[in-house]
Amino acid sequence: MDNFKIIQLADLHLSPHHDDKDQQTYTLIDHMIRYYQPDLIIMTGDQIWSEGIVHSDETYKRLVEYINQYDVKVATTFGNHDTEGRFSRGDIREIEKGFQNYVEKKHSLIVDDKEAYTIEIEMDGELSHVIYIIDGGDYCPHHIGEYSYIHPQHVNWMRELRETVYKDVAHHNLMFTHIALQEYEAIRDVEHEDFRGIFEDELGYAKLNSGMFTQLLINGDVEGVFVGHDHCNDFMIDYHGIKLGYGRISGYNAYGDLNRGAREITLRKDKPFETKVLEFDGAL
Repeated sequence: MDNFKIIQLADLHLSPHHDDKDQQTYTLIDHMIRYYQPDLIIMTGDQIWSEGIVHSDETYKRLVEYINQYDVKVATTFGNHDTEGRFSRGDIREIEKGFQNYVEKKHSLIVDDKEAYTIEIEMDGELSHVIYIIDGGDYCPHHIGEYSYIHPQHVNWMRELRETVYKDVAHHNLMFTHIALQEYEAIRDVEHEDFRGIFEDELGYAKLNSGMFTQLLINGDVEGVFVGHDHCNDFMIDYHGIKLGYGRISGYNAYGDLNRGAREITLRKDKPFETKVLEFDGAL
């Protein structure tokens, strides 16, 4: 294997009604998998609507059953809308055991029902990349701002992994989470010609900063961070040597006028990642 292709699906927002907009979302997923042939799809949260929905688990089970028709590896984290109903993140993780091709989670750590884990990518018979998947939670339990933060134990988890297990892994690793880090605010100081993509939405990050970006700088091995949540953003900036990027919203049952799509990220051994936004024309 000389490259490894990832498709990020952001904010699918599947509803319990299985309506025409949901069908458009499933058609988009089908196109992204069949046409682009990824090695891995990563769903970065808000896979479903759950607030006020009694059986939101059925919506998630339908997604699992749909993805199972494809021969592609799957990874997930959760957003603020996945567990607003009766079901916890732990409940959804139980449902996800139904995925036939879920990735092998390495070094999983669950804190306050939020899971962080890694995915190890091998090329030429050796570990070439580490992908960090971190659940940043939903809403702030301390009522400071609206959204939750990456738990300090997960920040420390990343430090410990870098100092031990992954101390010799190259510097082209990635991190995926649902909600942007505070440091995405740097976009406001960047001239338009100096960033790639679209910036049309508010930055809905946690008001409490648990220090994840600082830890990324200290570790020195993560080259890019990718999030969802803010549907009208798909920009990517370079902030102190780390690319901070959004996916492209993939779900039709949600706000925002951007053409639906996905983000493609290609990894190569000992080289920086390459990425682009993929737009979907439903007429295809």
